[in-house]
Amino acid sequence: PGTIHAMSRAAQMVNRAALSGCGLLAATLLVILFAVPSPAGASSTALKSQGATASIVNGRNTTIGEWPWQVALTVSRQVAPRALTSRRFFCGGSILAPRLVITAGHCVADLNRRQIRRIEIVSGRTRLNSNRGEVARVTGLRMPVDSAGKRRYKTLLGAADWDVALLTLATPLSSEPIKLAGPDEAGTWSPGHIAWTTGWGITKAFANRVPANLQVATQVLMGKGLCRRTDGIAFQATRMVCIGGPRGHTSACNGDSGGPLVVATSEGYRLVGLTSYGDGACRGFVPSVDTKVSGVPIRNWVRVTAMNLTGRDVVGSGGTAGPVRQWCKVPAIFGLKTVQAKRRLEAANCRLGRVRTDPWGAGRSGRVIGYSRLPGWLAPSGFKLNVWVSP
Repeated sequence: PGTIHAMSRAAQMVNRAALSGCGLLAATLLVILFAVPSPAGASSTALKSQGATASIVNGRNTTIGEWPWQVALTVSRQVAPRALTSRRFFCGGSILAPRLVITAGHCVADLNRRQIRRIEIVSGRTRLNSNRGEVARVTGLRMPVDSAGKRRYKTLLGAADWDVALLTLATPLSSEPIKLAGPDEAGTWSPGHIAWTTGWGITKAFANRVPANLQVATQVLMGKGLCRRTDGIAFQATRMVCIGGPRGHTSACNGDSGGPLVVATSEGYRLVGLTSYGDGACRGFVPSVDTKVSGVPIRNWVRVTAMNLTGRDVVGSGGTAGPVRQWCKVPAIFGLKTVQAKRRLEAANCRLGRVRTDPWGAGRSGRVIGYSRLPGWLAPSGFKLNVWVSP
């Protein structure tokens, strides 16, 4: 159903060599730093835990001042002294407390204790390669476990479940932290609400370099049925949130899994998701899946663990959001005649766009055999849906 996205290929090679502690970086690019097998469907092995999702495809430049909790996980400068920060970068994260960062589990799940301590958190930078901001060394890792002490994190069919991790830091960061959406704030992240995802991930599928500047993309919180349609049993609604660009153009991609998905509330921004997995080719018309840190199971674990580690409550409360805007919710029109499809689209606040005949299409003549967005997709009101019909 999807791919746990990974960092750019160039960054992967540098990071693997650096974290393995090899001295001659240039000569050891093929040494796998975090040498572990990729999850099903994954395309790379970087800190493996492959999934670095969140490259912002078709987003826009932004500044760290707008999203001050955003951080970058990088390989320590001590083991890769000549590499630029953008080459040592492998995942994103968010500040929950001065000495606590949250990220995706797949970014760090396969690293040993020594490798964890070779990670540095870069905070307060719009451009990764600038000298601004702060850098803090990671000292420890916490991930959810069951009653037997076994990690809950697992991968299935290219998806990551319980995809969350907390990193403790040696020194405090001064940037503004963000709180998770609380139990009384569920109305702020229900389907149809707007959210934003940020990161330094690649801006085009299969690119070798990450962008110099922090990127942001607007997302819509989609209904769980959309991702169940694409991901099947791999999509677990209590621990995953389904998102997509309103017009199907913006997407998270390879580069910074673990980065934040936030919503605006009357009490400020709230963290509702962590970039987790999605389409391997980063196509905007395929929904992405984030770790649902606003959902009960993961939020409760984060709250208790963070309180034990920092003495702080990292969950918000009291925030409200405006009403959900009116959307075109793409209906199922497969097999309908064009005139029937048009009526159904209009009833769903959508419009019929370009109609094309597929010369190789099978089925009854003149019937819809394909269309440009999946059923259940939330697009802007009046969105024109292109369709293909059989000859």
